[in-house]
Amino acid sequence: MPEGGGALSVLKFGSSVLGRPEDYADAAREVGAEVGGGCKVVAVVSAMAGTTDALLAAAGRVAPEPGDPELNFVLASGEEMSAGMLALALAARGVSARAFTRSDAPIHTRGPLDNANPVGLEAEPIRSHLESSDVVVYPGFVGVDATGDPSLLGRGGSDMTAIFLGHRFGARELRLVKDVNGICAADPRERPDAVPMDYLGWEGARRIGGGVVQEKALAYAMRHGVSFRVASLGGGRGTWVGSPAEASRPPAALAG
Repeated sequence: MPEGGGALSVLKFGSSVLGRPEDYADAAREVGAEVGGGCKVVAVVSAMAGTTDALLAAAGRVAPEPGDPELNFVLASGEEMSAGMLALALAARGVSARAFTRSDAPIHTRGPLDNANPVGLEAEPIRSHLESSDVVVYPGFVGVDATGDPSLLGRGGSDMTAIFLGHRFGARELRLVKDVNGICAADPRERPDAVPMDYLGWEGARRIGGGVVQEKALAYAMRHGVSFRVASLGGGRGTWVGSPAEASRPPAALAG
C-alpha cells in the first residue's frame, strides 16, 4: 500500500473505550466494519484503562524516581499488550490482523523523551503487511528517539500517533474513537443534553475541545491540514474536524 493513497482507514481506540478485556470485542467489531466496507485498517490503541497508572506505580516501587528511558520502556509495554489484545479479538472474528510492537515499524521522534514529536516513520513493514492482510494493530503513545531509546508522545499521545499515521498514509478515514460521540460545546458527562457538533475547524476544536483530543495532536493536524473524525463506538458521523470541503463525507464504513 503506497503512502498517499489507497482505501485505508486509521482508527484510534483510547483507554476511555478500552476499559476492560470485554471492550476489545467492541473495538474489533468497529474494525471489522471497516474491513467489510473494503478498507484496510491501521488500528491504533492506547493501553487498557488503568494500565499506565499501574505501571507507573510499579516502577515507583522499584525505583523512587524512575527516569527516562527506562520508565518509557516500562510504560510502552501497556500499549503493546493492548495491541495484542485487539489482535486476539480480531482473530476471534476471523479478521486477519497483526499486532505491531514499537520496533516493528517505529515512529522516529525528536525532543524530550517524555513529550517527543514525531518526525519520521519506517512505513514499509505496515505497507507490506497490509498487502496480504486486513489490519495492522499499532501501539499508540510511543516512538523511538534518534539514540534508539523509547520515547513518549505526551499525555493523550495515541491521538498524535493516529493523526501522524493518517497523514503519512493519506488515510481515507481517520477516526478517533472516544467515549463521547464527537465534540460538544459543553462536557456531555456533565451536560447529558449536550449535542455534538457536526463540524469544527481545527482552531475551533482547540478552543472548545475540552481535552477530547490531545492539543499537540490538534496543532499537528492544523499545521499539516489533516482532517479527522471524533466519534464513539458505532456512533456514526460524530464531529468532523478540519477541512469544511470534506465535512459532509460519511464515515468509510457507512459509505459503502
